[in-house]
Amino acid sequence: MTYGSAANFETYHTVRGKSIPAEWHTTEINAALLVASEWVDNLYSKSFTGYKTDGYSQVREWPRTQAISDTFPQYVFSTTEIPDEMADAAYEAAFRELTKAGALNVDFTPNKYNKASVDGAVAVEYTQNLLINDVQVQIGIIESILRPLLDPNKGGASSGLSGDVNRR
Repeated sequence: MTYGSAANFETYHTVRGKSIPAEWHTTEINAALLVASEWVDNLYSKSFTGYKTDGYSQVREWPRTQAISDTFPQYVFSTTEIPDEMADAAYEAAFRELTKAGALNVDFTPNKYNKASVDGAVAVEYTQNLLINDVQVQIGIIESILRPLLDPNKGGASSGLSGDVNRR
């Protein structure tokens, strides 16, 4: 099961001025939607309000029970409802996955680099206490799309990747 459909994927991007390459057929789009749906679920699962309607055996994070929006006025989702935002987030993620296979799951070698600089211009130093699970791909538009579905007390998808930037 995926959030959204291949037909709606094409419509979503076309109305936003993006061209769908001819080699992206329904099969490829559906595969990318599956990867994207899994990625969105895994990255944001702990931040959604409520809990899975059918518990552990439910494949996707939505539909949910006791899920409410972080909007005013609050919206209470039915126990069978999957918000449009989930499909929109999957469409954005799938486009990136189709553009560059593996883009959503970037490998990372912790502590390979702890400092980078451009002579006399910019220096960046990264913290040394990174955990591999703290590193993840973050896509601003997806965070914005999902914002109404996230519990503000749980935070969004955040990363332990941080550092100091010094201008010299």
